[in-house]
Amino acid sequence: MQPAVERTARPVVVFDVLGTLVDQAGSLRRQVAEATGSDAAADVVGRWLDHVAAQERAIIAGRRPFAPSHQLDREALDALARQGLLQPDAVVVLADAAERLEPWPDTVAGIDRLAADFAVLGLSNASRRALAGLGANAGLRWHRVLSAEDAGTYKPAPGIYELALRSVPATSGPPFLVAAHAWDLRGAAAAGLRTAYVPRPDGDAPGPDDTFDLYATDLKDLHAQLLALPGDAPG
Repeated sequence: MQPAVERTARPVVVFDVLGTLVDQAGSLRRQVAEATGSDAAADVVGRWLDHVAAQERAIIAGRRPFAPSHQLDREALDALARQGLLQPDAVVVLADAAERLEPWPDTVAGIDRLAADFAVLGLSNASRRALAGLGANAGLRWHRVLSAEDAGTYKPAPGIYELALRSVPATSGPPFLVAAHAWDLRGAAAAGLRTAYVPRPDGDAPGPDDTFDLYATDLKDLHAQLLALPGDAPG
């Protein structure tokens, strides 16, 4: 008789990236302002992100084929140029803006702290190209990063969370998805992941009916809470 597989309670921590680890909207506003010299950066970025979100929803619903996030960004920028809101030279400068998003103040040290005790993954709607640039430019040192490109769909479609479930050791238990967006955590919970909410500016706060597994004030607090979980101390 084969011995039972010993189950370790050491959890895997899976991070949303855009908005949770990096300041997506704020970074884009600063880059647009620098590229254009305009005070309309907030409006431009709002339209940009709305276009990308609408296209992601269309892909989830099967109304258009999958396209990676850097392609959706370029579509949005080209549309803004046609509307006269961006000049062509600004479009060129901003085409890779998603690779230069700035981390939140606690992100780099927080990821390093967590990675010393837990396996840390990224799970993002960003493309592989954007994530590679972010990893290099923002100093994000995860053990592995998974992109919507790997799943062929976008959050909150179940397939992208199932990708995370398939990417962790069977002995670790369901991973925690850490996000600043309640809608993301709801999708993760429905797919069978554990959930941890961390507040960020421009995030999506939990509603009164949300019941996530952990609520942390920042990444240092998240690390402490994970270490304190019964039986979840790394060994």
